[in-house]
Amino acid sequence: MTIKPLRFLGFALLLLTYFTGQALQRDTTDVYRLIDTAREKHRQGFVDAAEYNFKRAGELADRLNFDRGMLMYAGHYCVFLYDQVRFEEAVAMARVQLEVSTRLGDRRRMGYAHNNLSLQYQAQGKLQRAAEALMKALDISSQTVRPTQQDLSDRRKYYNNLSSLLLDMKDIEKGRQYALKAYEVAETLKDTLAMGRSLVNVVVAEAMAKRLDEAEQHGLQLLAFSQSQNDVQMELKAYNNLGDIYRMQRRFNLAQKTFKKAERLLQRVPPGNEVYVMMGFSSTYKDQGDYDAANKYYQRAFRLAENELAKPQLIELYLSGAEIKERMGFYKEALRLRKEYEQINDSLRNQEAHSTIQELEVKYQTSEKEKALAERDLKISEQRSKLERMTKWIIIATALVITLAILLVSGRMISQQKRKTAASEQANRLLEAQLKGEENERARTARELHDGVASILSAAKLHIHAADGNRAVLDTLIGELIETAVQEIRNISHNLAPETVLNDGFSQAVQEFCRRVNCPGLLLECYVLGELPELEKKSELMLYRVIQEAVTNTINHADATECIVQLVGNGTNLSITIEDNGKGFDLQQLKKTGIGLQNLSSRMLLLRADHEIHSTPEEGTSIYIEIDTTRIKQQLDTDRFAHFFG
Repeated sequence: MTIKPLRFLGFALLLLTYFTGQALQRDTTDVYRLIDTAREKHRQGFVDAAEYNFKRAGELADRLNFDRGMLMYAGHYCVFLYDQVRFEEAVAMARVQLEVSTRLGDRRRMGYAHNNLSLQYQAQGKLQRAAEALMKALDISSQTVRPTQQDLSDRRKYYNNLSSLLLDMKDIEKGRQYALKAYEVAETLKDTLAMGRSLVNVVVAEAMAKRLDEAEQHGLQLLAFSQSQNDVQMELKAYNNLGDIYRMQRRFNLAQKTFKKAERLLQRVPPGNEVYVMMGFSSTYKDQGDYDAANKYYQRAFRLAENELAKPQLIELYLSGAEIKERMGFYKEALRLRKEYEQINDSLRNQEAHSTIQELEVKYQTSEKEKALAERDLKISEQRSKLERMTKWIIIATALVITLAILLVSGRMISQQKRKTAASEQANRLLEAQLKGEENERARTARELHDGVASILSAAKLHIHAADGNRAVLDTLIGELIETAVQEIRNISHNLAPETVLNDGFSQAVQEFCRRVNCPGLLLECYVLGELPELEKKSELMLYRVIQEAVTNTINHADATECIVQLVGNGTNLSITIEDNGKGFDLQQLKKTGIGLQNLSSRMLLLRADHEIHSTPEEGTSIYIEIDTTRIKQQLDTDRFAHFFG
């Protein structure tokens, strides 16, 4: 009586598990939906709504222990915080992204996390740490053996970010090189948008290096990319960079017009771009000597800068402001801005110096004298290791060369031996086929002499013994029998020595043979189409024997009423068809035991001819042979060459 409640309990547990799984799936889907909503709100400029949805997504992923959702949340929220100039919070999110991706063993997203960390450190002016993080991202990318399109796209992004970092560190040439590498990868991917993003740093590097003509050319190319892709953000960057290039070329009117074009795009892009346009106007007016106008735009840029610019860009703004204030006679304010500039600049340099010193201390941990000794020992050790590695590679390379040479020589000797063995086997097969053919020919001749000539002569003898004195009738009868015997002997002679027939031509020989062997009950027809190519007598004789044997088999064994022999010439190609409507045979069975088929295959191999045999019991037999006479000639020339050189 307890079975039914147990069954009901099991069913209830099954339903509970099912609905729990469904609910969990809906919850995890909600994480992705909230993230997508947050990103869309961010794109539209609704910052508060975007942050609200991001936080809800993070809380839900954390409550569900949903690592994939947490990984996606941390990555996109990090980008959002970076755009809001909340770099410390962004660093925390990048570390969460790195922790989760490491736990999942997801190397691609580990690279994304290191890249995000680099961007935050760069914005904070911690350039040394930014470089270390970015190099880790590049290291992960370079370890991918067979990179996909996405892997290459990630690598392009890392190259481009490294270019930006190097430009902030004033290493202009390296920054340009990495920007060009990023552009090459984007070009390989045929990604126009990525090509444009990589081109931004190329333009900046060339402008910083005073290569203004090249910078202008690439800036115009960037503008064309952005307009073809309808990317307003990229178009704004193109105008800003072109405006700076025209300013440095002292084409001030064109620079002002270009910055005005950039200003008209500000309503169509997210916040954070206006400061660069204002800085462009300010610098242009400053270089023209209009310091009042320059100061007006500087003040607007300064109000935005502290909330929108990272430290490396603030340095340039402070320096430009100090110059403007000094020219206007506001020396106290100019001094304050100069101090701000020096403080941030020294902070950046001190940060890098501190990182370098700390690295040396951790690496060596010794006094100055011991450090020098350690460095000397380290150099000696490195040189010894390098020499050992070089020696090892030389030994390995030498061993490989010797092994390869031995393999090549051995392979050549084995190949030659195989060719000799194959040639010997082929020669034996051909000789065996030839001897067998001769034996068959002798046996057939013996049968023809016995069944034909001997029977005719025996008939003549009987008629002579049985003659009743009618001399005229006897002479006539005996004469006819002797004439028949002579004709039989002539036919046998032709079959034994067809060379005399071949003197009149191969086609004539085949036609004459068909005419001679025609017999009552079998309609044997021979057709010659086109002009037959010329063959050596040896090859013609072999083909004649093949036709002779095939037709003889048809007469003796096929019980056929019709047989066709057809010769077709087409340039250097000769086609031969022998077909009858006889009783046929099992081709697969005959291949195992039929010596005639083996002889045919051997002869065709010697002639380098292609052949096909089709036969089915009660459906007749057809033999098709195709010969390219140029191949026979090449084979004969090869045989003569081999014979001549031994």
